[in-house]
Amino acid sequence: MKGDNTELRKWPPVSGDWVLGNPNAHIAIMTCGSYELPSHLVNSNKDYVAIAGFCEVENEGIAKILQNICSNASIRVLVVAGERVKGHEPGQSIISLYENGIDDNFTIIGSNGTIPTLLPRYFKNIDPFIWVSRFQQQIVNILDLRNETDLNKISEEIAKLGEQAFETFPDEPLFPPVQKVNYDFGTLASSEYDITEIDVKKTENMLLGNPLFFSNTQLLVYDIGGTKIGGQRGEYPCVLAGTIFYKGDKTVENSDRGLFDKKLAADYIYQQELKSFEFEIPSMVHVVGETPMAIENYLLFAIERTDSPIIVDSPDAATRIAAVQLSKDMGFDNRIIYNSIFVQDEAEIKTLTEIGGVEYAIILPYDLTVEERVVKTNDLINFAKDAVKKPILDPGVPKLGEGGFSALHAAWTLKDIYGFPMAIGIHNLHSRLPKKEKGLSAKSLDFGFNYAFPSNFGIDINMYGPIKRADKIFPMIAAIETMIADELIKIYDISPRPPHPYYKLGLEG
Repeated sequence: MKGDNTELRKWPPVSGDWVLGNPNAHIAIMTCGSYELPSHLVNSNKDYVAIAGFCEVENEGIAKILQNICSNASIRVLVVAGERVKGHEPGQSIISLYENGIDDNFTIIGSNGTIPTLLPRYFKNIDPFIWVSRFQQQIVNILDLRNETDLNKISEEIAKLGEQAFETFPDEPLFPPVQKVNYDFGTLASSEYDITEIDVKKTENMLLGNPLFFSNTQLLVYDIGGTKIGGQRGEYPCVLAGTIFYKGDKTVENSDRGLFDKKLAADYIYQQELKSFEFEIPSMVHVVGETPMAIENYLLFAIERTDSPIIVDSPDAATRIAAVQLSKDMGFDNRIIYNSIFVQDEAEIKTLTEIGGVEYAIILPYDLTVEERVVKTNDLINFAKDAVKKPILDPGVPKLGEGGFSALHAAWTLKDIYGFPMAIGIHNLHSRLPKKEKGLSAKSLDFGFNYAFPSNFGIDINMYGPIKRADKIFPMIAAIETMIADELIKIYDISPRPPHPYYKLGLEG
């Protein structure tokens, strides 16, 4: 490629800790363990530097540098500066790579690093020798400023190089291949279900089994107003549902009449929407009401302030049904999740059936063992089948001291047996613990890690409790979802379906 780099629109092709300068410049800078230097060097030498970044490791880090250099034919000089990274020795390793290349095992000849091996997978299975050869041919000079961290001294040397004329490398840029993304989790997205008799004895000694995938290939995926739930662990990010208008919520002024602080409630919903957008984690609003009048007021307010699905909840069946009826009358019943059916209440099912049923409902087979939950699930689904079109299961979470953690095992098992999407209120594990005045208490412990468990167990809706905690919960769930995605991509070459925080971090490169 000659002349200006019109083909560099997608450059650099590999994500990393770099700062861009002038893409037509001929200098690239590697600052080893000096994290702050790249931005300062680019700002001080905008015309001369194409890209600058630090590098801590002598394997994948160097592989990324090679790909970003070889994909820009203007880059002809590499400056190696910054603080030494002891043990890994990326600075010494890249200079050895330039001088000596790699051996038949892809190891950098002469490197003092711990694992100086440029594996094919770092280059998306393209022969590493191709990249190393191109790097050695394209770079005409490596300026060795290792251990130099003084911005002014490094900038002086860059200015000298910048004033020299370097021809653009004559060969076309070498880009890593664009791999076809694999979304095949082996699931069948379906909205139909057929209940068969479950042999409870087979579940008595049931273990989690494969910690990555459910064995049931008939996993259902629901599209609730554009939000998808269900499928394999990691296929879609776990949806976060924040609760509002619950007993004790500061927004509520009169729980019987449904009077509330509209400004504060609107701010809570807005903040959750903001975090959902920022972290690419889908959200739902979990509306709780004490009376039909209250939940109708709450629901009309929430539906105007979010496009997300809404979970309607109440300890009173008549109140839950009132919310469903309102949603049908107003035409947004396809975005409502009924929470929940937990007992065989014939009057409740009869009324729901008479008003045309509910599209989505949470079935809650609460009990203390996996086996008892399986029995209850089978009974409740069969009991409610005329009123509920698409069930969502919730194992129920007892507090710590009553086997709370077993709910996660139950959730995995139920999804593996039935294939339905799962929901869970994991905060119940610790939110109802007694508050002691002296000694160790629930208040003195940090149970924040609990909120990451639903994602890791393939649960689809994480009812995380008060919506006001959105700013703390969303970053945490985005982190665990990213770790799960990285695991699936690296081990099984299966990517999560976007939108997903993994892609927002730019890790897919």
